[in-house]
Amino acid sequence: MAEQTNERVEVRKKTEKRTNTSNGTTDASVERREEYERIDEEGPIREERLVRDKGAERAGLAHKAAQFIWLLGGLLEAFLGLRFLLKLIAANPNSPFTQFVYQFTNLFLWPFQALTATPSTSGGAVLEIPTLFAMLVYGIAIWAAVKLVKLALMPSTSEKVTVYRREEG
Repeated sequence: MAEQTNERVEVRKKTEKRTNTSNGTTDASVERREEYERIDEEGPIREERLVRDKGAERAGLAHKAAQFIWLLGGLLEAFLGLRFLLKLIAANPNSPFTQFVYQFTNLFLWPFQALTATPSTSGGAVLEIPTLFAMLVYGIAIWAAVKLVKLALMPSTSEKVTVYRREEG
């Protein structure tokens, strides 16, 4: 027959302190320290738990990776948009800045060359439709890459708990 005990446990105080171990701020709950003061039949017992949320750490990594992809993709989209505008306003192709933009974006426009006709005016303005199409395709590819990174790196929430006990007498 199992023996029953009538242990009286009363929790007096619970405090939590959340810290993010990567930069010391309290905005993300990566690690938290919980302190309990309870009374049982032996007297007051102070209990302290260190709870480390591995899920929050991986979520932070996924967020940073997604931000990096958005940054690189945004820069690419900005250069492609700049190229489109420079062609549209018939910018001087001998200008060093214009040459840099054209040479940099040629690598990314290579798969889209000769996709459609590029209408131009007698004044030199060019409506570069392949650049617009490339911007659309790269925008979708960047969005898909961010979703894949988040899907691969976002964890289910899990915690590791370490319990430290101190008796005060």
